[in-house]
Amino acid sequence: MIFSCVIPVKDMLDPLLQDLVESIRSQNFPQDQVEIIPITEGDSESAKADGIRRATGYITGMFCADNYIMDPELFNRVYAEFACGASAVYTKRYAYVRSDNSLNRYFSLIGGNDPICYHLGKNDREPHVKDLKRTSSYQPSYGCNGFFYLTNLIKKTNLSHYYPMDNAMEVNGNFMAIDSDAIWHRTSDKLIPFLKKRYRYARDLYCDRDDRRWKMLDTGEDYWRLLGFVCSAITVIPCIITSFKGYLRIRDTAWFWHYPVCLAFLITYGALTCRNILAVLSSSRHLEDLKRLKNVLSPSAVKPSQTTK
Repeated sequence: MIFSCVIPVKDMLDPLLQDLVESIRSQNFPQDQVEIIPITEGDSESAKADGIRRATGYITGMFCADNYIMDPELFNRVYAEFACGASAVYTKRYAYVRSDNSLNRYFSLIGGNDPICYHLGKNDREPHVKDLKRTSSYQPSYGCNGFFYLTNLIKKTNLSHYYPMDNAMEVNGNFMAIDSDAIWHRTSDKLIPFLKKRYRYARDLYCDRDDRRWKMLDTGEDYWRLLGFVCSAITVIPCIITSFKGYLRIRDTAWFWHYPVCLAFLITYGALTCRNILAVLSSSRHLEDLKRLKNVLSPSAVKPSQTTK
């Protein structure tokens, strides 16, 4: 077996999953060397870890159910890169599909579905306009949406505490980007439901876990860039400039999602930050109450009764 395709999914009857499976089966690659591993148990990250454990192929491809492979030669190109010594392989850009909804087109154009990640230079894909590319000395958010590993390398990582970017850091080998936009990431067609999903995702898999190794905010450079994002979302003008720069190269009004999406993410992550601060304060008060109770109940705090003669 050469390719193992891991796909976490909630519903085996999901039409998007069926589309993805069809696109895998349409690859011009020997299908007896391709196994598809859909996982329905657990949350998305534990499902991915379970799928990696089950993989028997030489190469493990990490997919999401909302992915679709546009290029029937992708597996051949990926296999060729591994034959040249790659440890992991991915496409440089997401597929830009004119018939897709405008929100998905926007995410494809900037190279990811989180504008903060874009501002920090940590998107997992590049934008379709090179002048808008941002880079960082820190590892991008690798590991999902058509990301391929040597199976023996990804299996050696800490699968008990799996998170895509964390485990990608553990592989830390020769990561090769194919000059391709073969992966169509059909993220969402409605902003509000997507923001609710991102809130839950960030809360459960980032804020409420203390075993994370990859950090969205880690260096001083990250915090300065975050400040730049906040200023951009508040003052509007920098976001509009980015939209016009993109529009002048690729004439699509989807670029003008940039400001409302940036503002919406600022509000969403701002609410999550307030929730985290309140949780810390509540925890601190709880600890203080426990300390006071312990002091009250400790033997040294109980004075022996005085007896009279």
